[in-house]
Amino acid sequence: MHFRAIIGIFLLLPIACLAQEPPKPAEPKKDAQANIEIKPSVTHHSIELQGKKLDYKATAAQIPLRNEQGDVECRMFYVAYEKDGADASSRPVTFAFNGGPGSATMWLHMGALGPKRAPMPDDGSLPKPPYQAVDNPDTWLDFTDVVVIDAPGTGYSRLAKPELGKKYFGVRQDIQAFTNFVKEWLTVHNRWKSPLFVAGESYGGIRGSGLAQSLFQNGIALNGFVSISGSSNFLTLDGMRGNDATYIGFLPSMAACAWYHHKAAPRFKTVEQVFAESKKWVDDVYGPALLRGDRLSAKEKDEVASKLAEYLGLTKQYCLGSNLRVPEWQFFKELLRDEGLSIGRYDGRLVAKEELKVGGQQANDPSDDAVTPPFTSAIHDYFLNDLGLKTDLQYNNFGNVYPWESPEGSYPETSSDLRSVLAANQHLRVLYCCGYYDLACPLNATLYTIDHMGLDEETRKHLSFAYYPAGHMMYIEKSSRAKLHNDVAQFERDCLSGAN
Repeated sequence: MHFRAIIGIFLLLPIACLAQEPPKPAEPKKDAQANIEIKPSVTHHSIELQGKKLDYKATAAQIPLRNEQGDVECRMFYVAYEKDGADASSRPVTFAFNGGPGSATMWLHMGALGPKRAPMPDDGSLPKPPYQAVDNPDTWLDFTDVVVIDAPGTGYSRLAKPELGKKYFGVRQDIQAFTNFVKEWLTVHNRWKSPLFVAGESYGGIRGSGLAQSLFQNGIALNGFVSISGSSNFLTLDGMRGNDATYIGFLPSMAACAWYHHKAAPRFKTVEQVFAESKKWVDDVYGPALLRGDRLSAKEKDEVASKLAEYLGLTKQYCLGSNLRVPEWQFFKELLRDEGLSIGRYDGRLVAKEELKVGGQQANDPSDDAVTPPFTSAIHDYFLNDLGLKTDLQYNNFGNVYPWESPEGSYPETSSDLRSVLAANQHLRVLYCCGYYDLACPLNATLYTIDHMGLDEETRKHLSFAYYPAGHMMYIEKSSRAKLHNDVAQFERDCLSGAN
């Protein structure tokens, strides 16, 4: 989660906050005086899953990453859940992380994977405070051991010195850090003989795709990779001038959100129908029209604008004024502008009141506002009262990991890494889990990336897909969380049995 915040952060960096009082000398941040090392906490628990008691060990600790001289440069925080009495040679381990870059892994940890979760209501809306962690009957522990990892600079993971940021904050640097972490963790926990999986959300798709290749180059072959609302090529997500791939990727999900809010053509009965039909139109008409650019005749442009307006619930004049390219960030506010509402980026079904009906930028993202308070409270409650974790460090929901280096150019891209490792490791399988209402990492953007990876027909059989009537974090609502659990459980079983 939060990878779209990158653009906002870059825009806000030069702007100083207005002070109400004369400036005072800056006080040292708490972390500047804190020891970055956390004392490991090992606790034992049990949970009832489907009428059966499951006993497990929870380890909250850090893995030190060292330079060639043996000096600690970074301590990466993790929580590992391991089932008691399991055979390590057959019990899988799933390494999981969120994205950003800069996001801690509290979202997957306290939303889907762990034995405890944030107290979200069944529909994923903001619950009434206060908040504390509750049992999670959809924990992945019933089919795999789980290791949730905070990236350097996020959560409780810390660099030894600020100047080491250049060595850790970047596409390739980040992948190398996670590679080193996995290698060390397998040794510390004696799990080299276990089946191995990786699960990454959002920018975790970039990280996970690259990690699969990097681990293989280091002699570690994965059984499977689960991409949860993930991207492995940011080309499809950043609507810079001249980049039409973004509009192709976003349109079907924007149409799904317009349909949900009763703004699209009423003939659609299900979200699956509106997505499928709008995607076909994108493939057959809209994409080719954007490719032709200024060579479109006025009549052709008018026809495309009419259909675009029908799918997006906007006026034809607005679509023409946008040159047939409606940026998602404008769509958030434009769709329900007449009602004084904006829709969510991470879940386009959620709405928030707008102070002003004018302007193109929404004031707040309701889908972000719905999850941050309950998840923040729940994870702190859980660390203190269940895991007994004691530290002076602040838990960074979103760490300052900028500037973030992307050596591939202007867009982070690791789909080529995934293509390479799929060719080298014929046993690797990939599961893509995507929500129809996700306007942060939309489904068609993922499909666009896959269609441009250069995979042959046989290799494409190694990919499987699971779709949800939900947003970016499909696991915040009950039915989709249960479906995600079942989909991933079946995927991992199939990977180990050779069924897929």
